[in-house]
Amino acid sequence: MSMKPNHFKRQSLSLFFIVTLIPALVVAAIWYVNSQTDAGPLILDFRSFVLPVILLGILPAMVLSYLFAELLARPVRRIHNAVLELAKGNFNAHFQTHDAGEFREIGTALDLVATRLRQTLSQAASETNIIEAERNKLRSVLNSMTDGVFALDNGGRIILFNKAASQLTGRTIEEVAGQLAEKVMPFRKNGELIMTRWLATQQGAGQGIGQWRDLELYRADGTSLFVDVQAVVVPRDPNGIAALVTFHDLTARAQLEQMKVDFVSLAAHELRTPLTEIKGYLDILDHEAKGLSKANREFLERSITSAGRLSGLVNNLLNVARIEHGELNYRPEPVNYLTFIEDLSRELTPRLKQQDRELSFSLPANLPELQADATGLREILVNLIDNAVAHTTPGTGHIQVTVKRHRNEIETSVSDNGVGIPLDAQERLFTKFFRVNELKSSTRGTGLGLYICRSIVEAHGGHIWVESSEGHGATFTFRLPLSAVATHHPARHNTHNVSRGAHGWIKESPVR
Repeated sequence: MSMKPNHFKRQSLSLFFIVTLIPALVVAAIWYVNSQTDAGPLILDFRSFVLPVILLGILPAMVLSYLFAELLARPVRRIHNAVLELAKGNFNAHFQTHDAGEFREIGTALDLVATRLRQTLSQAASETNIIEAERNKLRSVLNSMTDGVFALDNGGRIILFNKAASQLTGRTIEEVAGQLAEKVMPFRKNGELIMTRWLATQQGAGQGIGQWRDLELYRADGTSLFVDVQAVVVPRDPNGIAALVTFHDLTARAQLEQMKVDFVSLAAHELRTPLTEIKGYLDILDHEAKGLSKANREFLERSITSAGRLSGLVNNLLNVARIEHGELNYRPEPVNYLTFIEDLSRELTPRLKQQDRELSFSLPANLPELQADATGLREILVNLIDNAVAHTTPGTGHIQVTVKRHRNEIETSVSDNGVGIPLDAQERLFTKFFRVNELKSSTRGTGLGLYICRSIVEAHGGHIWVESSEGHGATFTFRLPLSAVATHHPARHNTHNVSRGAHGWIKESPVR
């Protein structure tokens, strides 16, 4: 801002001229008085004339200089004191002066600066209060959640940890803050880190969402939690959050399921011995009894069929118990899959004809050998075909088994023209004890066959899925790699008595 000459400059010039002109005027007056006398030529005596003249000029000059200095210093002091107040944080300090000139303009400008600073700070304080209120809301929401929540920075370190996460893991917020998630929150599946490895692959890939079921998490006291986990990658977050992780405690449910498995395992063992005896006696009757009436023969055949069905149920219960306890024995061997399917066809076709179902196979001309457990393969296909039989109508039921190669995997599909499966049931179809429309279903079963199928397929390093819609049948498909990839992990038991084992084929040994 440019300064223009004003009243203050005019005051300064006036004082300067007054101070310089007073001695000259005094000397001129004395000279004039002496020139009117008859004293002759003017001779000025220093002591009597010159010195008093000089003193008369200096004294007013000194007085006027002091006044001039005071005139300059007064607004400067006022501005200086106001600046000191501003430096102390007092933005209500006044810089305005009653003086004219540049000082007034400077004071006005500084007043404007102080006002704007005051407004800026007031606005910043208001925004800070809003931000703090939002943070308090977020903190209240997070701490009221029953699911554990924590956030990670780009380095995989924990920067947020809610109350539920602290309670579930037994770790304090101060304990985990700044720690690597894979160190204090290691989510594992069959002993391998899951979530943190996935997050490492997502850096720079934009927003991504990962979901995992039945992961194991060790608490601070060494016990285990079993949780469902969801992780969301947050790109370019201004608060430094790279990922937000939520986990839901399923330990109580896992304990309940373990109690179920322990119970059915015990019950199956207790049933197996008398059932074996019953089957033995029925077989003896079937071969030795002669001259039975048609009605008695029909009763005997029904008893043998029922005993066989009960034996299958007991075996399924034992298989599930072995899977859950990790008592698994995976024995891969070279399998000629086409020959295997043809042998299975010869075995099952007569039985399906008795059940009034049509069974057909679609096979390629050739396939490479498959490294797999033949007993496990048979279990998968028999379970899927029996499941298709149970959900098709006698006389019109048709079941199609299709085999083809898919890159380095062999794909097998079992399709039927039955009642189909509702979409909302398909997600839980491969879990234990689950049956579609259990109360309304006319089919019998425990809901274990598909769970066992999934376990065996995963033991081979493959995967299984279903495609279906109500009223239009269902197609179950599984793929197995040509090379054996599965490994056996022993079961690990924790202090909560909840166990999980890696999938592999089931040992022919009792469950303890």
